[in-house]
This record gives sequence, C-alpha cells and structure tokens, in this order.
Amino acid sequence: MAIPMPGHPIEQKNEKDVFNTVQQLNDLIKEHDFIFLALDSREARWLPTLLAANHEKAVINVALGFDTFVVMRHGCPHYGISPSPITTTSLESTLGCYFCNDVMAPQDSITDRTLDQQCTVTRPGLSFIASAIAVELMVSILHHPIGIRAPPEGKTEFGAKASTELGIVPHQIRGFLSSFQNVPMVGYQYSRCVACSSHVVSAYRKDPFGFCLSVFNKPIILEDVTGITEMKQQQHETPIDWEMDEDFS
Repeated sequence: MAIPMPGHPIEQKNEKDVFNTVQQLNDLIKEHDFIFLALDSREARWLPTLLAANHEKAVINVALGFDTFVVMRHGCPHYGISPSPITTTSLESTLGCYFCNDVMAPQDSITDRTLDQQCTVTRPGLSFIASAIAVELMVSILHHPIGIRAPPEGKTEFGAKASTELGIVPHQIRGFLSSFQNVPMVGYQYSRCVACSSHVVSAYRKDPFGFCLSVFNKPIILEDVTGITEMKQQQHETPIDWEMDEDFS
C-alpha cells in the first residue's frame, strides 16, 4: 500500500485509486486495536494519525534519525464515534500526537533529498531497538486499567512502584544511541494540531475524501483549518517593542 501524503499532489486520473487506498486504510484502522506507524517520512504519518484520531484508536509511532529515535503513543481524544459531532476534550489531560509540536502543515520531505537527509541512513541496530521498545510500550498499555488513556509516567527510581506490574507507561521515549540513553518525555495535545485536533477531525467528517484530497494537493489548507494561518498573521501584525541595554547602545 502506498499511503497518500500531504505535499504529494494526486493527478486526476489517479483519484479513484487513491480513494480506494484511503478507504482501505480507514477500514484497517477501524478494525484493529493498535496501529503502529513505522513509516519513512513525516508526511506519510499524517493520514493514519488523522484516521486513528477519528476512530479513537491507539497509535504507537516510531521515528528514526541517524543515531536517535522517538517512540511515542498518541493521545486518544474523546471525539465520539463518526459521524456524530465533535465534543470538546481537555487538552491538559490528552496526550499529543507526532504532529502536536508543529506550527506548520506537513510538506514533501522526500523529493530532491539525499538518503541521509530522508533519515534513511541509521546506525545498524537502531531500528531493532526502537521497534522493540514500541512493542514493549504496547504491552505496558495493555496491562494498564485504562489502556491507551493511561496518564503519562516519567523517570522513576529503580524499584519504585509503577502503575502496572510491568512498570511505567510513558508517553514518549527518546533514545540517544551515541550516549546509550533513553529519556521518557511528555507532551500534551495542541489545540491547533494539523493531524489530531478537533478542527481537522471535524473537517474530515464533513467530507472525508474531499478533505483528504485537498490536503494531499495543497497542505497549507491544514493551517487555514486549524487557525495557524490566522495565528501567524496576528504575530506579524503585533508590534514588537525592543529595549536596548545601555551597555550595547
């Protein structure tokens, strides 16, 4: 399956095939309990992230650098089952997704880039380490009483009591192979997220394939839908007062 991606325009003659692919991916996500995203570009993760948020499914994302990785579970917002209207959720208690730190729409990160610029070149054991941690994160989630909505846990003292018999259930694990360290981190949902926010899920539910097709062809639409465009415009229009230190005047 070739996942359609923002920033990779769809020719009109291929729209039917893309429609079938989107429908197939939607059905697969809807029918499964866990979705693992082990894809080779940032934009390839957008559509599965949106579909999983729409169906309130558990997502575990794995992303690699040359000697670093991130393994994270996406938050699971309470949006209600489609096509019911979106209900508000508390951003303070909903964990973020892979895109929740972004203030721009995903773009084409593949074309005209060398292999090392595409995060294709990694240390030989990195993918195995990251994938193993992703599986263990899933197992820990399954052992927690409230599963994917378990509150995030960070670094604890060795032997300290955790929320499951297997240990903690972190939100993110960032690994640094150069220092052989794994660091648990936490990030909460961004109200203007281009993948999992209520703005994007609502737009998707109004016209599922039409919205996706528009994003594939023109990703900037996501910034308009989420309010990022307006936010950036307000920042440009807001005057900035500079205070000069006398020592440097």
